[in-house]
Amino acid sequence: MREKLKYFIINKAYDYNRGYCENMAVSGSRLCFSSEKGSGVGRFLTRVFDSGERGMNWHRLVINADDLDPAALRVTVYASDKDSIRYNGGTLTLSEFSELKDLTIDDRLKAFEPCAAKRASGVTDLLLHSVTGRYIWVFMELYNPDGRTAAINDIWIYLPAGSWIDHLPAIYRRSDADSHFLERYLGIFQTFYEELDREIADIAHRFDPECAETDFLEWLAKWLSISDTKIWSEDQLRELLLRAVSFYRRRGTKESLSELIELYTGEKPFITEGSDVSGVEDRALREEIEKTLCGAEPNTVTVLVRPGHDLRVIRRIALEMLPVTAQLNLVELDPYIFLGKHAYLGVNSALGQYRPAALDGRTRLTLTSLGGTPPPDEQPK
Repeated sequence: MREKLKYFIINKAYDYNRGYCENMAVSGSRLCFSSEKGSGVGRFLTRVFDSGERGMNWHRLVINADDLDPAALRVTVYASDKDSIRYNGGTLTLSEFSELKDLTIDDRLKAFEPCAAKRASGVTDLLLHSVTGRYIWVFMELYNPDGRTAAINDIWIYLPAGSWIDHLPAIYRRSDADSHFLERYLGIFQTFYEELDREIADIAHRFDPECAETDFLEWLAKWLSISDTKIWSEDQLRELLLRAVSFYRRRGTKESLSELIELYTGEKPFITEGSDVSGVEDRALREEIEKTLCGAEPNTVTVLVRPGHDLRVIRRIALEMLPVTAQLNLVELDPYIFLGKHAYLGVNSALGQYRPAALDGRTRLTLTSLGGTPPPDEQPK
């Protein structure tokens, strides 16, 4: 059985910045086409990769891109067993040459030309079985005449080389030695198989909300009976999936209800269970106040939220966490004091300081502040 495939991957800003870009710009974890009019030619030269083995026979190059016409892509692969290169009549190591800051991409390509091992156009998946050498690096030209938002997501370089033709009897390998037709034909199916094998090996990432792709988040949500996935942003949905088991274990409690609403709104809600209107001796008046503020049913849970949120969504979220027998009283707080309504000191109302007011420039009116004491000259005598 042949050796398991290994790979180099470029999929982070750090990786792209170690290469050389022209008319391309790093955006997040992608290399995006960038030009004055959004069209033209973008070029990218990767850093040099070291396999650690002389005479390495490389296997495959894969370029994953968005909104890129493969016909508008041209690739040159360079390889060498030597850790040196001729430049300006002298010899520099590949590391020393890469540290020269004043060189253009054209200057580098001119020096690299003796190491060119393979060229291809119009493909994003390229077999490298004819490319040998300990070191490898890749140059890409992207033609974008239509001004598309083309972007390179990641670049994979696989090693060592391996072909399904090696598993066939020797007679097939000998007959294919010159044309390599059978090897290339089997390479089509080998590529599909290797992609599937890699996805199976990385299947655990599909179940991790922190690193799963966006499309898989909704799939994971269905496993946890989270039906309203559209109401959550991507970051909120990831957090919800991570904490879903904790929420379900504490379902029906005030804490879980508060945390779930806070996850959606970004603010901790105010929640009261039942009613407590103390200081009102008249029973009929007390019952009326309780009915107005806390609902008519004794098992009512009142949720108070600040203005600016979709109450319909919050109601759906709250009902998921409430016990079946509980009633929900969802209230959007007003930023003013209204007697007989929800006005809470320090929540949606505050006590002001004592200030006198003048009417028409002649009449003087004293404003009374709760808990405050007017100045001595304003106190009644």
